[in-house]
Amino acid sequence: MISVLLGVMYNLEATNISAVKGGINQLLASFLGALTTGVLVYFLGVNVFTVMLGMGLTLFIALKIDYTAVSPVAIFTSIYMTQFLQSDSMGNPSILLTIRLRIFALGLGVLVAMVFNLIFSLIYYRKITRKRLEYAKLKLDDVMGYTYRYLTSEESVTTPYNTIFSMAFADIETVSSNLEALSKDPLLPFKILEKEHLDSAKDIVKRMKLMTHLAYDSCYIKDTYKVSFIEKQLKSYHDFINKFIQLDFMNTVPEDNFMPHYPLNTVADEETERIYENLNLMFSEYNTILEIYQKMK
Repeated sequence: MISVLLGVMYNLEATNISAVKGGINQLLASFLGALTTGVLVYFLGVNVFTVMLGMGLTLFIALKIDYTAVSPVAIFTSIYMTQFLQSDSMGNPSILLTIRLRIFALGLGVLVAMVFNLIFSLIYYRKITRKRLEYAKLKLDDVMGYTYRYLTSEESVTTPYNTIFSMAFADIETVSSNLEALSKDPLLPFKILEKEHLDSAKDIVKRMKLMTHLAYDSCYIKDTYKVSFIEKQLKSYHDFINKFIQLDFMNTVPEDNFMPHYPLNTVADEETERIYENLNLMFSEYNTILEIYQKMK
């Protein structure tokens, strides 16, 4: 039962195609843990050294296959092979029966998760698109507000801008991957219009990512060249932040664009002009996002 529930837990996904790939990876990882520890148990029996060696060998082989990640299912299966040995009809411990039980139980959990994923996707996938957009937008809200505080602050802020932006980029990239997987999901009966909406959503996320890059570049210039601003100089950007916060992909979207911009070629230094240019591009991307989303409604 634990194996079934783990299979369900690890394979509940927002899209069917990612769940299928995840399920296959879980089964392969489980077989890896079962095979490596099963061989050790066969020759050395069940003892504290077998447990340690089994987990270590499983970890080593998993990192050799994919050095970026180790599936917790592989480690759990390694432990499972020493704690839940099955017995054959003669009452003797059987490694093969234990492996079979583990794989079948995990496979059942994966199957249950896929059924839930399919039902969920058929009912709720349209709202998922909007929720993914809103999630990315909320992350961008934080970035925009942080950038304003960073540019107008004479002292160093509490959290370094590299940390703030690395988390934002990771979250936005996750949303982009989710939408890409959703558009390629073969089990969803998309209509032509719905596919166009998905393409529009991916375009919006791409523009949000560009806005994040522009904000990062502005903070980098401030940090590198020690450019200083007072709040009055960035009033338009402050107004833009308040406008951007009103953008709500789950409800209504503002109809009017944000038109103010900073005049270029009128500032004394090149670094300040570059920041103003970044802010102007943010305003432009925001207007384009509005136009794209209004067509999706």
